[in-house]
Amino acid sequence: MASSDGTSSSSVSPRTAVIQVLVAAVGDSSLAVQEAAAAALRNNAQQNAVTVLECCATSLRGGKKPGSHRAGLLLIMAHTVREMNEEEVDPSLMRKVAKVAMAELTMIKDLNSEWQHSASSLIVALGSRLPDMMMEEIFNQLPGTTVPVTVLVQTLAEFATLYALQFAPRLKNVLSRALPILGGVKDSQRSIYANAITSWCEAISQFQEATQSPSLLGGDMQAMLHSAFDLFLSSWVASRDRKVRLATAEALGQLVGLISKPQLTSALPRLLPAILAVCRKEEEDPLPVTHSLHMVLSAVLIKYSAPLVDFQALIPVLHLLLPRAYFSASNGSGDELSSYLKSYNEVLHCFVTIGIVYPEDTFTYLLHRLGMREDSIRLGAFSVVKHLLTRLSAAWNLRKGELAEAVRDQLQEKDLKTRKAVAELIVSMASDGVFEKETGEAYVEFLIQQCSISDAEVVRVQAEHAAIEKAMGVLLASPNRTELNVGAVSPSELRAVSEKSLLLLAGTVTDMEVVLWPFLLKMLILVQYTGAVATVCKCISELSRRKLARGEAVSIDYSLYTDIPGPEEILARFLVLLQDPMAREQLASRILTVLYYLGPLFPKTVVLVWEDEIPKLKAYISDSDDMKGDSWQQTTWEDMIIHLLSESLDVIQSPEWTIRLGNALSMQYDLYVGDHQHSAMLHRCLGMLLQKVDDKRYVQQKIASMYKHANIGDETNRLGLAKGMGLVAAAHLDTVLEKLRRVLESQSQKGLRRLLAVIFAQGNTTEVDDVCAGLALMYGYAASYAPSTAIEARIETLVGTNMLSGLLNVRSAAAKQAVITAINLLGQAVIKAAANGACFPLKKRDTMLDYTMALMADEGGGFVLTTSKSLDYEVLHTQELALNACTTLVSVEPRLTTATRDRVLQATLGFFTLPPESLGVTNSLISNLTTLLTAVLLTSGEDGKSRADQLQHLLKNLDQYVSSPVEYQRLRACCTVLALLKQFRALCTAGSCPFNCTGNCLHLRSTAERGQSSSAAPPLLPPREGLKLGERTMAYLPRCADISAEIRKVSTQVLDLFFSISLLLPKPVGAEASENRQASYAAVTDLEDLIAVTNWDATGDELEVLRHIVHSVGILLTTEELVTAVRGCRAAICDKVSQSARGSIIAITDLIAKRGNELREGDVSRITQALFGAAASLSDRVMSQQVLEAMCSLGEHAQAKVVFDEILTAAEKDVARREGTKQRGAWPVQEAFLAVAHHKVLSLPFLDHVVVVLNQVPLFRDDDVDKADSSERLPPHTLSQRPQAATLALGAILRGGNDVARRAVEQRYPAVLCALILRIGSCHGTTSLDTLPLRDIISTFQSFCECVHDDEMHQVLMRDGGSRLSGDRWTEAVEEIAECSANSRPEEVNNICMILWPYLKRMHDFQRAAAAAALAHYVKHSEGEDGLLGQLVGALSAHIGDESASVRQLCVKGLVQVPGKGLLQYASQVLSAIVALIEDTEEEVAFEAVRGLETVLEVVPEAIVHPMLLNLCVRLRLLQVRQTENIRAAAFAALGSLSRFATGVQLEAFMEQVHATVPRLVLHANDEAPSVCEACKNTLIKIAPLLHAQDIKSLFALRTFDLVYRVEYDEFVKEFARHLVLNFGDRADTYVTSAMQAFESPWPLIQANAAYFAGCLLSELSDTRPLAVYLPKVTSALVRMTGNSASAVVRAKSALALSMLLDEIQSVTS
Repeated sequence: MASSDGTSSSSVSPRTAVIQVLVAAVGDSSLAVQEAAAAALRNNAQQNAVTVLECCATSLRGGKKPGSHRAGLLLIMAHTVREMNEEEVDPSLMRKVAKVAMAELTMIKDLNSEWQHSASSLIVALGSRLPDMMMEEIFNQLPGTTVPVTVLVQTLAEFATLYALQFAPRLKNVLSRALPILGGVKDSQRSIYANAITSWCEAISQFQEATQSPSLLGGDMQAMLHSAFDLFLSSWVASRDRKVRLATAEALGQLVGLISKPQLTSALPRLLPAILAVCRKEEEDPLPVTHSLHMVLSAVLIKYSAPLVDFQALIPVLHLLLPRAYFSASNGSGDELSSYLKSYNEVLHCFVTIGIVYPEDTFTYLLHRLGMREDSIRLGAFSVVKHLLTRLSAAWNLRKGELAEAVRDQLQEKDLKTRKAVAELIVSMASDGVFEKETGEAYVEFLIQQCSISDAEVVRVQAEHAAIEKAMGVLLASPNRTELNVGAVSPSELRAVSEKSLLLLAGTVTDMEVVLWPFLLKMLILVQYTGAVATVCKCISELSRRKLARGEAVSIDYSLYTDIPGPEEILARFLVLLQDPMAREQLASRILTVLYYLGPLFPKTVVLVWEDEIPKLKAYISDSDDMKGDSWQQTTWEDMIIHLLSESLDVIQSPEWTIRLGNALSMQYDLYVGDHQHSAMLHRCLGMLLQKVDDKRYVQQKIASMYKHANIGDETNRLGLAKGMGLVAAAHLDTVLEKLRRVLESQSQKGLRRLLAVIFAQGNTTEVDDVCAGLALMYGYAASYAPSTAIEARIETLVGTNMLSGLLNVRSAAAKQAVITAINLLGQAVIKAAANGACFPLKKRDTMLDYTMALMADEGGGFVLTTSKSLDYEVLHTQELALNACTTLVSVEPRLTTATRDRVLQATLGFFTLPPESLGVTNSLISNLTTLLTAVLLTSGEDGKSRADQLQHLLKNLDQYVSSPVEYQRLRACCTVLALLKQFRALCTAGSCPFNCTGNCLHLRSTAERGQSSSAAPPLLPPREGLKLGERTMAYLPRCADISAEIRKVSTQVLDLFFSISLLLPKPVGAEASENRQASYAAVTDLEDLIAVTNWDATGDELEVLRHIVHSVGILLTTEELVTAVRGCRAAICDKVSQSARGSIIAITDLIAKRGNELREGDVSRITQALFGAAASLSDRVMSQQVLEAMCSLGEHAQAKVVFDEILTAAEKDVARREGTKQRGAWPVQEAFLAVAHHKVLSLPFLDHVVVVLNQVPLFRDDDVDKADSSERLPPHTLSQRPQAATLALGAILRGGNDVARRAVEQRYPAVLCALILRIGSCHGTTSLDTLPLRDIISTFQSFCECVHDDEMHQVLMRDGGSRLSGDRWTEAVEEIAECSANSRPEEVNNICMILWPYLKRMHDFQRAAAAAALAHYVKHSEGEDGLLGQLVGALSAHIGDESASVRQLCVKGLVQVPGKGLLQYASQVLSAIVALIEDTEEEVAFEAVRGLETVLEVVPEAIVHPMLLNLCVRLRLLQVRQTENIRAAAFAALGSLSRFATGVQLEAFMEQVHATVPRLVLHANDEAPSVCEACKNTLIKIAPLLHAQDIKSLFALRTFDLVYRVEYDEFVKEFARHLVLNFGDRADTYVTSAMQAFESPWPLIQANAAYFAGCLLSELSDTRPLAVYLPKVTSALVRMTGNSASAVVRAKSALALSMLLDEIQSVTS
């Protein structure tokens, strides 16, 4: 055996050789092998420490190796040194190891490589055991002749870090040798030495702390440290290399605390400038130098009783540190941010150190720099002052006034960074008591100014910043870099800091209360601070709360504070600002809270109202999510505010206070210039207030003020003004109308008409539109709010003779909407007046309707925006308002004429086609349209016929949308129909208002009045014929089956309403007296119950619901209505929605089935033609089938002869067309087959004929039969089409579903099943030509299963997505089919076998395979049949030599399935067949044989198996090494089954086979194939009792041998090998030999398992004889495999095995 370094095997021991192999494996290319070898060496390191060290050392000395290999060996050596026993620590060996490490260091080129660190780790490990020896070796190399001194210095630094207590006492020797070298160190390596000095100094500090003894630092030591200190200070710290400068500065910081005071004093003139110079140059990582500077300042100023430098000497330090004292953490993250933050803290510590010693000088220095122009200096000064203010409070107490004056000068600074710094400093100053009342207000106002930064300003700055970044192409503030220097401050950040600061002053600083109250109230009224009102309110609330908690009153002495706003001004401000509840910082909630706290400032009566109303208002806006959703109603909120004002004024009851509040409101218009939302709210508040004032002159003045301050050009402002005017009109209508008249006249005097004529045509019309819109809205709201008693007398003034016509030429959408809104308000005012008893007609109603429709039309596009145009929201909103206005105008007197009605319908019905992109406004528009149509319905005459005609007119106009292919159009139209019917029923029901009004409403009264005006009133109820129920029913039945659940529900409600109305009407003329009205009422009730209880959104119940509907409809329709409905069915069947069309077919079928006997011959013929026409026009084959079923139903329940004639005629035409086009499925021929199959006489003969065609007609055409066996591939057209047609016909019969066809199939069950099975085989033989026949026969087979109700067989066909019969494993499906048929019909097995028997001799392989597959499975069910089993066994045995492998496989599969008693009879024949095929050349045949062997062995007697037991064992052992996974698994499993026959004389021979196979079982228990693993584990369990070893048997019951989970293999093998050796040590040679044979296995995993198993066996042997024989062989093989195997898993497992054998190798060699 050759060693890894080339020495002969005689020169080293086997154990050493193994360790050498493991050492060599550490350099393996596989990481797993490296780890295994390293783990093996580490596990044996303590027991073989010397050998491991020597082998590693030898390997390192021999030849070139990669650096990673050498590094790994060095780490193992370091581990060994640390783990070896104390008695083995031989100084001479340790010295050799040290020299090896030193030698490695001489080879290293990269000083920071893993290799170098590993070598240093070894030296450090040696130092932990023999520190003096390590020092000596290092000292010997310090001259640097061979080993780089820098590496040694790094090693000493690492040793000092890890073992400070051992290193510190030896530092003097280190310094004595290292210091002379420092002078000649290259500049690039100086950082290493400086870092080492730092580590050494830290070790001294740790030693002193641990021992509490400063004696370590003697004079010599301090002298040496001083020499290093002097060298660093004089030369190194000024290096150009950044790393050197930083490391040197850090080292100086450590050394300054260790040198003496005189030495430090003498060095100070150079020390501070040097450190500062490094600090100036370092921007990337300033932490080391700032920490060093802090240590220097602590030593210079604090360590001794008196500072070593004066303040003037520290000025340069302050100059340098001050710009670094401002830190912005807005950017950066992670370690980088942490480093900068630490550096920032070190800077502040430096200032604290200086400030403690020189507080006055420091204050003066900082004070002078608060006003510097340089941002960095100024901001740094603010940061330092904020940090020191609380720490030096006592020292700076007398100079706080100076600080306040200095900061005041910065309050006007525009720079955002400075503002933020000032805001932060103000909190510290306030907490320290700097401010007084006279001086503090300016600082508070400064904070409020920053709090008032608007969101618009924030967005503007962000946009500017983004634009600059885009222009520059870089980020202004890098997201991955944080500078200690000043970072950018955004307005939002400044605002947040200021808000926090102001809240802190109000909530935590008690001394600031005198400054804040009542000064904050003044800030509420200033326009520039509007954005800060929320924060100010919160502060005021906090101050008030604290006052009340102390028992103080919230009051203001206005004699002392002349500039503080009064309560009226505060309330006026708050009422307007409440308008926006979603404003920033919860403005509305905070205003309501502060109003509650400021209650004592207002009249006492109003406080009680507020205590009740304010909580309601706060609750309404408490949920921010609700306010952001669609459910939020801004108008409701604003009405609540107006209501609060109204209630407050009512309870105050002080005209003077109301006048003052009105003046305050009027004066605050200037606060909202450009803020239209709040201006609109101010208009409404002032309007409500003027409603409470009786002074007409005052009202006129304020109305003029409202109009003056209103911005008519803004829609919101304009609407607010109009509502405000309306509120005033509620009490001062004439005053408002007079004002509007003057405005209108002033516009006319300026040439408004001429302007409208010229400007509208040429110039800008915006200003004119705004004026028109404003005037219209003000007229409208004046009418809306005006008292009803005043409307009729002023209707002409409100409508005007020319006012509306003059406003029609507006062009902007907003102006149109305003004019339409005004028209609507005018109409509503008339309706409201009528409701209050002042009824009068609106004479210009039709003219106003025309105006509205003119304004509604889209310019250039008509009334409706089509889908081809993008939806314009403004146009849609205009049309929405116009529809609402039309509804209002239609509802007033006089009655609508027919011509006007048609114009309205023409202009509006097209809105049903609007696409739903803008869902909200579109839905609202459609809702308004529905309301308009219901209002139009009311314009009909008083008699029932005219009402019905009006309804039919509207419904016919809606039919095109009810049947639209677009779902949303259908839903809209159906909902509208439902609404119309509800209105119609209301008209037919006395006492119910069609608009659902309550009380004595206008509509009922007008109807009653009209009824009283004529003594001979026409009948109120229409005749039943007027409803046209037949036509209407067929129009809405398709919708009852719509794809939309909502449409289905609505359409059902429509039908219910129709029939409910019909029951209210008189019987039709000529109706039979015997008509069952009770049944009709019951049907309507059922329909209503169905609507109520049905879950319309549920899926799967649609058909059942539809049938319920049709059942009720069938009862409710008269015969004539039924004929009309069914004759008009074509449109319903051809509905554009396929599901609706199918539902229509079902409905028609059910109606025919229920009432078909009432139809006449002519009706049947026409209905059949209509159904045929519908079927011919349908492209959906399923729907066509359903139509034909409807025709069958017609023939069954009406006159069959007529129906059959029509069907045969259509069938002839379809067959001829298919012959010409060569296409399938052009017309539903199978449905024609189905119709024939339903006939009782023709069903059975037709089935027999189909079976004969399938079994007897050749696969190919007669002229191509000879080509079937040739190698020539035939084109698809040579296949015989006749069997395929027969397949389709058979499928039609099977799918018939009626009892006649089913009985026929039951009578011919064996023949049909065999025909289908053989057809499956035939189709598989022709799949290369055409796959369509196979698909057809599979479909037919499925129909067969359904027909005979064999669910199990159907499940077999449907497995794998229905592809069982079409895949490569189709014979398995045939077997399962045979199993199902035998289980369901055991009495038919004999007949089936008799039919299939001859087909084993057919010429086509696939037909023989189909027959063999079925017969192989029927074998199991042939027991008890006279002679059948014997014939089957003989036939299958005769075909085990078939040329088709599939047939051979199926035959042997059938033989092994012979039933138990039969198997005993034919066991010898069956086993002979298995033995003959067990080594078949085809893998699948051999597998079937060996798998069947296991099954047969479970039942056959021992006498039959004993003669061939050993033969089977030998054959199975050959199969166990086959490449095929299934064969290996079956062979292992069969061996376990054979264990049952190991009795008597066969036991000994079988046990020999077992012991020879046990190693193979163990190895393959961890096979790559899971099935092999399971088989091996099962076999081991079965043979365990034969071993008569209880411990082995128990081992198989442990979790490590769990059959479900993969075994924990290594653990199992160890335990199994131990018990195996313990019980069968005498057979160890057999086991080891078997394992060694597996070393050559083709599977690498088995090789690895064998290596590990062999190692476990030999490690457990105590007998030296087999060890002496096999250990060298196994070790040699393992060494070879570890070093040479191509598989990493083999190399790894071999290394682990060698690790286990080390102790054995030692014992054997000894």
